[in-house]
Amino acid sequence: MKKIAALCALISLGVNGAVGPSHVSGKITNITSIGSGLLVRIGSNEVPKNCTSGNVWMEIKQEDTAMMSMTLTAWTLGRDVVVYTSPGTGSYCRVTQVDPRES
Repeated sequence: MKKIAALCALISLGVNGAVGPSHVSGKITNITSIGSGLLVRIGSNEVPKNCTSGNVWMEIKQEDTAMMSMTLTAWTLGRDVVVYTSPGTGSYCRVTQVDPRES
């Protein structure tokens, strides 16, 4: 029974991300584009604790081309990422760094 519980816990880690004060990690579950950049969602709509707008989307500004490329590559390959954020001034939390998690 303990092995089944441990297995269930491991499986749930792959679905849900880890949330910290200014980061969230997990699978990119959705992306969309808007005029000012790219919006991403992680896991089951997890956001870092510093994202207090109530919005589950986090914004990568259009001028942050390296982060956009990294995010699109991770999304395409199904890789986990760690997304670091700052609160932002608009409707979305601002992404400040995208780090692909090592497998």
